[in-house]
Amino acid sequence: MPVRAIVIGGSIAGLLAARVLSDFFDKVLIVERDIPPSTPGSRKGVPQGNHAHGLLAGGRARLERLFPGMFEGMVAGGAIPVDSGQDIAWFSNHAWRLRAPLGAGSYLQSRPFLEFHVREHVRKLRNLSEICASAIGLAFDKGAERVTGVRVARRGEEETVIPADLVVDCSGRGSRLPQWLESMGFPRPPVSTVRVDVGYSSRYFEFRNGHEPDWHGMLIIGAPPDGNRQGVMFRAEGNRWQATLAGMFRDYPPNDERGFLEYANSLEQPHLCQVLRDATPVSEIATYRFSAHQRHHYERLQRFPAGLLTMGDAVCSFSPTYGQGMTVAAIEAEILQQSLRQTKGSAQKLWRAFFHRIAEPVQTAWALATGGDLAFPQTEGERPSSGRWRKQYLGHVLALCSSDAVVLREWTQVAHMVAPFPVLFHPRIATRVLRHAIASRSPRRTT
Repeated sequence: MPVRAIVIGGSIAGLLAARVLSDFFDKVLIVERDIPPSTPGSRKGVPQGNHAHGLLAGGRARLERLFPGMFEGMVAGGAIPVDSGQDIAWFSNHAWRLRAPLGAGSYLQSRPFLEFHVREHVRKLRNLSEICASAIGLAFDKGAERVTGVRVARRGEEETVIPADLVVDCSGRGSRLPQWLESMGFPRPPVSTVRVDVGYSSRYFEFRNGHEPDWHGMLIIGAPPDGNRQGVMFRAEGNRWQATLAGMFRDYPPNDERGFLEYANSLEQPHLCQVLRDATPVSEIATYRFSAHQRHHYERLQRFPAGLLTMGDAVCSFSPTYGQGMTVAAIEAEILQQSLRQTKGSAQKLWRAFFHRIAEPVQTAWALATGGDLAFPQTEGERPSSGRWRKQYLGHVLALCSSDAVVLREWTQVAHMVAPFPVLFHPRIATRVLRHAIASRSPRRTT
């Protein structure tokens, strides 16, 4: 019987998993309930796809390794190469960051455009197939210790079981894997939640020739404790620009034209609103609501069925504000590749190795995302015991990003998931932070 792997879910995490699995299995099957569009476009299964997205440099590098030549084709189709330091105007912590080349290169494009190109490359795999169906459960062996397939239901047909040697759940934030595990006598993973209740409103714009800004992207981010609003604008394919406004704690931006501009004008800096007034809207305003960061700690489980893994938002779902989801999925795909090579077919060793290895990068992304949100007193969630001093330290790091190119470069490498979090505590950074902390506490001279 051919060795087969099944991926539940066909968004970016599922596509990346399928790409890796194709190197190790005779057949790979993607089970996706939505029919993907034949051209770049939003789809029901990715409601956040209508809003501004950023592919971090760490994610870009991994996608380039998985899909050589893909970005050249995307640029030919309209994606824009950028250096996040030189090409992005960024206001946060009450100051504009330095604009200088940082080597953290990536590309700007809409989420549907990127997902379409990833899907097109995955579909070229000779051993890959797809079905449009809903995964409604898992099949187990007689001892209920190993997953042997996926129970699927197609419209108008009876439930069937598709056998598999490995199942990877990439069904996203709404994954039912915890319930499926519990129904078969396995423990649910512990869950961490940080509630932010953020809402988004987004719209595409165009500029008349010669009226485009001198940057490819702008971010205006409010600061705690009261700056819970933010706005971003990025170039996208097709000579379009996508603007997204966001508000935390149910301070949702409106979906009407006048309210959209008024909300943009309420940001700490007026620059984004001024640009929007000079631009021509070319789409309706799309909205989206996100309640909470959510992390399932599969790495803490002592018992888990063989022949089963999960990754992407099904493991950890971040607020889209931080643009980490696609990059974390790419890192997990790379770890899946390494784990399959090193465990050499041992299903029992595979899940332990995989969940253990993804824990560190997931924790880094989690700390960066929730750390910023937990600085707001309104945020609901467990605050780490080291939260106060870490908050103060990172506050100085962010403040230095407006004047110190060395700190900005290291922070950008960490934020883009190119370098590990501890580099921010290296002596060359820590000494700068200490000087800044002392200077900021020193009384100012008056004349």
